[in-house]
Amino acid sequence: MVLAAMLNIGASVMNGGAGTGAVDFFHGFQVAIMLTIMFNLVQFIYWRCSQTRRGSCLVKHRPTLLMFLSAIMTNFQPMAILAVGSWKMICCPCADLGLDANCTSTGRSMPPWPNAMNADGSQAMRQCHGNGNWFWADDHCTGQELALFPNKASGWLIQIFLTWGGFVLMFVSVMEAMQLGKKLKNKWRAIRGGR
Repeated sequence: MVLAAMLNIGASVMNGGAGTGAVDFFHGFQVAIMLTIMFNLVQFIYWRCSQTRRGSCLVKHRPTLLMFLSAIMTNFQPMAILAVGSWKMICCPCADLGLDANCTSTGRSMPPWPNAMNADGSQAMRQCHGNGNWFWADDHCTGQELALFPNKASGWLIQIFLTWGGFVLMFVSVMEAMQLGKKLKNKWRAIRGGR
């Protein structure tokens, strides 16, 4: 997970800006690493709980369910950013994209597809409503300003509640599956001489 986070930082400091091959590659690579690590951790927790815990399915596999939820939560933001970057999903004023200010009826467009043409031979516009996307506002329309952190409330909510909340759930799940609370308590009693 640390490797995936470092790769994201590596992609963010590339000189070419968003939309270059390097940044798109690193976003995809980060998602691949995060998915692999988190869902392998789900499998490990499942195996560990199957071997060491007793009780009903819910009691036995509570850590597995928490880890599965954690894997989904922590992967939401990287997947969403990969989708945004891959399909250029940011709603911008037409003028910011170097287009006619009235390129659509709303005056806003997502970056047009390179070879998409209308029936009359003009470039097909991707009309949209809104300001930016879930993570970034209009000021990131050109893709040259790379941001490590969102600048919209919805992006911060995703980052805090899903990403960071997912890592908290992961910690709880691993603690429960490995019974680290009991092990630490027993070790503390042994060190303190049973007092």
